Amino acid sequence: MRDSVSATLEEFRAMGVAGAWEAAGDFYSDSPAFRFYENGELRYESADDVRAALADLGSGAQLTTEYSDTDIEPLAPGLAQVRSRFESTLRGEDGSEISYGGAVTMLWATSGEAGGS
Repeated sequence: MRDSVSATLEEFRAMGVAGAWEAAGDFYSDSPAFRFYENGELRYESADDVRAALADLGSGAQLTTEYSDTDIEPLAPGLAQVRSRFESTLRGEDGSEISYGGAVTMLWATSGEAGGS
């Protein structure tokens, strides 16, 4: 499970570098229970909300994220809690940059061992 989650996190990170927002959006769960909190506040209430925000970045935008101190704790077959620190830089189509960082926690569920959502 740890190797699978680590590989999927790297795949997701590479999509940000490539500006592959539609593909990155596929990583978010379509579960009605999905919630995305940012700075302790509910930011997105559905994966569709996240996908719309990603699409708004534009095809020329790029997100570089480095993860550190990543902890992947398997909870059950196909289920893990993931905690990690991160540092990100978002480069807009116009060349502007915004850098931010923090910590991320997520409950990671896989469909078999092939992928994550």
